[in-house]
Amino acid sequence: MVYLVISVIIFNLVAYIVPKHIRKQEIYATALFSFLLGMISDTIFDLKFDLYGYFVKGLQIKGFIPIAGLFPASGILFLNFYPERKPFIKKIMYLIFWDAFCLFYEWTAIKAGFFYHNGWTYLASAIIYPILLWFHLIHLSFFRHVKE
Repeated sequence: MVYLVISVIIFNLVAYIVPKHIRKQEIYATALFSFLLGMISDTIFDLKFDLYGYFVKGLQIKGFIPIAGLFPASGILFLNFYPERKPFIKKIMYLIFWDAFCLFYEWTAIKAGFFYHNGWTYLASAIIYPILLWFHLIHLSFFRHVKE
């Protein structure tokens, strides 16, 4: 639990203090989208299929800490530094970096004891993280289009 709380503080502090490359409205929309995406994906994979979870099997209030504390901040950081106007290869490398970072953090979360696999694998995570990150990019693009 200590690792989780420290992570939440660090992720949110970094998301707050870094120079912003996305607008305040986009930050707000991203935070809400990241939270919602986390709730949906965790409801399906954790509660419905019991493939992974937080702390122990089932629904607990403390299981919302990673979803509310980490997902919005990481979504903001991902989109804030996304190389929008860079060559395609840079975008792919950025996605690979974030995929690796997410996998590393997942591994440390398991070691810290606030996350567990129950039939889920790191390979499944390596496949699903880029999809979830891509959803963030689609959402930002959609938000910008609707806002205009």
